[in-house]
Amino acid sequence: MQEHKFKWYIRLSIALVVSSILFLMIWVFSQFKEPPGFNVLMNTLLVLMAYACLESIRFAQQKLLKWNFERIPYVKNVLIFGLPVLAGTLVYAVLFYFFKWVDYYLLGSEPPLPPHMISAGLIGLILSLIFGLILWVVTWKDSYYHALIKTETYKTEMINANLHTLRNQMDPHFLFNNFNTIYYLIDENPRVAKKFLKNVSNIYRHVLNHSNKNLIEANEEYGVMMQHLEVLKERFGKALELKNEIKEKHLKEKHLPPLVLHELVENVMKHNRIDDENGIVLELTSTPDDLTLSNNKNPKKVLHSTGNGLRNIIARYNLLTETLVSVEDNVEYFKVKIPLIAVDHES
Repeated sequence: MQEHKFKWYIRLSIALVVSSILFLMIWVFSQFKEPPGFNVLMNTLLVLMAYACLESIRFAQQKLLKWNFERIPYVKNVLIFGLPVLAGTLVYAVLFYFFKWVDYYLLGSEPPLPPHMISAGLIGLILSLIFGLILWVVTWKDSYYHALIKTETYKTEMINANLHTLRNQMDPHFLFNNFNTIYYLIDENPRVAKKFLKNVSNIYRHVLNHSNKNLIEANEEYGVMMQHLEVLKERFGKALELKNEIKEKHLKEKHLPPLVLHELVENVMKHNRIDDENGIVLELTSTPDDLTLSNNKNPKKVLHSTGNGLRNIIARYNLLTETLVSVEDNVEYFKVKIPLIAVDHES
């Protein structure tokens, strides 16, 4: 939050006003013939008068906060602070007037004279300034935190809406890639096609089970990816080599966006030739903070590639965590490092 800076002359003016009021109060009190005394009843009344002054300021501020200041935004704070202070001063002065009559009849002191009322006005003004400032700061703080909470709630709702949109974008992308693979497998290897279709069915069941979640347990996501890789290895044989160095202890109590590993594997299959002459080595590694998938490159021409898969993953991570997805793409290899997300509760 940016600090609000008062100019030196404003600070000097505040000091001048407050000190002048205090000096005037001292002078007025010096004119009294009767020294102040202590009486339980009268001092209790003075405390109740101060409380009434405070409540009147609070009531006035609450009423003013309901006003529409859109046409005069620059004087909003002046009115919200200044008018209640005037109200509090007036309330204290009126109550003091009756207080002096009670004091006159019960204790035989002087009746309310002009010096008494001047001093009452000054005391009421000092009290009102103090009470008004305290209440104004408390009200401002409450308004600030209310606005902050409202902003954070709005951000959370926007993030969830964006994640929902990204998940909806991922579903047709997922189906297109896998149906395309099944189409070629039906003639190439019907047995593997059937197994691949069953695998896709299991994966999509996994998607439906977590359709309302932004994150799932990393161990579960890892298990789904390994099922998919088993089918792919059966399809491509020795042309697809898997080097898996992921340690399951790194996945414990960590989370990932649903299907992120599956999408990364599909990205490798989609953009590379995989046959006896063009083998792919897929390496999987882990640390306590991230997972890395890397592969050598045998690029093939991909028709109608939108690049939505990787962009979708990066976009989801940007909404879920401040740790970014790392992508390295050069002539020899392609590597993607995705953060493992630690959360107290599943999103």
